[in-house]
Amino acid sequence: MATEVTAKRPAATQVRLGQPLGLVLIVLGAVALWVVNPLSPTTLVLLVVAVLFLMGLRKPVWAMAAILISQLTITSYMWNAPTGTAISLRLALLVALGLLLWYRSSTCKIEFGPGFKRVMIPAMVLIAMSLVSNLINSGGDFAFRDFRNMAVGLMIVAFIPAVVSGVKDLKLLSLVTLVGITASAALGVLQYYNLMGAGGKTVIDGFLLRWQDGIRVPGMAETELELAYVVSTAIVVLLALYLLKRRSGANWELLMPVPLLGLALYFTYTRSAILAAILGMAALVILLRTHVRWQYIVAASLLLVMLVSWTGVLEGNYLGGRSEGAQDESAFSRKIVWQAGLSIAVDNPILGIGGDQFAAVSPRYQGAVDPELIEWEASRYWGHRSLGNTAVHNDFLNVLVSYGVIALVAYLWLYMVVARNLFESYKSSRSRFIRGLALGLAAALVVYVVNAFYHNCFATIPLFWVLVGLSVAVAKLALRKPGNDPV
Repeated sequence: MATEVTAKRPAATQVRLGQPLGLVLIVLGAVALWVVNPLSPTTLVLLVVAVLFLMGLRKPVWAMAAILISQLTITSYMWNAPTGTAISLRLALLVALGLLLWYRSSTCKIEFGPGFKRVMIPAMVLIAMSLVSNLINSGGDFAFRDFRNMAVGLMIVAFIPAVVSGVKDLKLLSLVTLVGITASAALGVLQYYNLMGAGGKTVIDGFLLRWQDGIRVPGMAETELELAYVVSTAIVVLLALYLLKRRSGANWELLMPVPLLGLALYFTYTRSAILAAILGMAALVILLRTHVRWQYIVAASLLLVMLVSWTGVLEGNYLGGRSEGAQDESAFSRKIVWQAGLSIAVDNPILGIGGDQFAAVSPRYQGAVDPELIEWEASRYWGHRSLGNTAVHNDFLNVLVSYGVIALVAYLWLYMVVARNLFESYKSSRSRFIRGLALGLAAALVVYVVNAFYHNCFATIPLFWVLVGLSVAVAKLALRKPGNDPV
């Protein structure tokens, strides 16, 4: 009997995603801190990031968790160096983590896994085309800034699998990230009801006061859109983990954050994100119940989004926090810039016009837009025009317009490679956690596709690069040689 008890002990001490006691203590501690001394979301995130990064000096996965928390909340935070130079927080953290990994590489080999090479080729093509296009069309200053953002994304892709050596590391990284997203959603709900003084606590001071049609909450993110992108992906990941792990015991705690995340998502009043979450859950069901190939699911999701946009299903006042006029303006403005963007892409197919030139170029393409849309906008906005003042609001079209058709092909290729990593991992792994995370990330990719079709997610938040990096980390563990797959 003694031998049998000893054999079972390691399983009892494994890290378990979503331990109820730990989550309750975290929530109670955060509430107590807020009651005693309400902090700004920025200060709270910086404190958490600092603690996590210090813990990462011994175990780098904690440092990567700190970077993910910062990049899914205070994305654009700048740190004022002693020299007086403003440095991006994410760049400083990534450089510090890179040095830490370089130091550790002298004592242990860092592996990226088979999925890393797959994503590197299209990623490098995309970055190269963006750099060439910007140098020719936008000038060296913007080319450097855009390249720096792309390089940060590539570092995220490389460092996530680099710090993950086993399932425990991946569970830890997932747990901390999901807790951070849930905390941001909880603050969003508090902001909406103005509880405990949260109504005035936003990353951008006075952000809630700028909305005349109602409160659209940002949580700990910089805008309500960024909160919507992150929360909609987290919902499908949690659902996938629950569905894959439910047979191994009571994992109901994985569902605990979902109602809170759903409420925060609704309070962002972002139509595309709600549609994205619904389509992500539908993709989740299809993947679980059928043997449909992943290429068909990704393609069908994109076609469905195009159909929804063309039929105008999302137009109208079904979100109570936004007036019908505000939603009409958003829909019509998007149609105007899309039509102009397509015409610009036709005239500049190879290298595009540069990442910052759409506002300057688009007014010259007013003649390519439906005259009824221009007339409606003129009567509605009292002189305001979308062309010259509004971005493309579609990542796929924006890549095509900004960097050309080769960059768009590389961008779509990158999506397909990420999907391949995830679906092969789902089929190959024997670990329920890895299979659940791979499935959830595949559904999250569908969610991201929908959001990217309506917004400029790629340029505003590094969520796409996070998904790419996680797909590489999952593939690293799932596609090991037979007998080496952790459970």
